[in-house]
Amino acid sequence: MAFILEFLKGDGGAAYADVRAAAEQEGHNIYPIMYGRAKTLLGLITEESKRKRRRRKADSAPAKLRQGGPDSGGDSANQLSGFLERYRELEEERNRYRAALLSVEKMLRDALEATN
Repeated sequence: MAFILEFLKGDGGAAYADVRAAAEQEGHNIYPIMYGRAKTLLGLITEESKRKRRRRKADSAPAKLRQGGPDSGGDSANQLSGFLERYRELEEERNRYRAALLSVEKMLRDALEATN
C-alpha cells in the first residue's frame, strides 16, 4: 500500500495498469481495491465522483400476468413425470455410490486393523 501511495503522490492520474506494472517491477503484488483505497486516502477520489459512478438501478417493468398457452396443461404433467423419473434414477445412482463407498471404507478399516 505504501508503494501505491508514493507512486500516486508523484502521478495522481496514473492508471491502475501503470501502477501495477511498476509494483511488479519492485516485487509487489497489488490489487484494484488497494489502488482505489490509496486514491481515496490521497483525496484523489471525492465523494462526488463516487456518486457519479454508482450504478443506477434500471426501471423495473410492471409484472405481466401470463396466460396459459396451447402448450400448458398436459405438457406440465409430462414434465413432472419426466422429472420424477430422473429423480428416481439419481436416487438409485446415489445409493449405488454410497454402497460402494461403504464397502471401500470397510476394506480400509480391515486393512488398517490387520496392520496393527
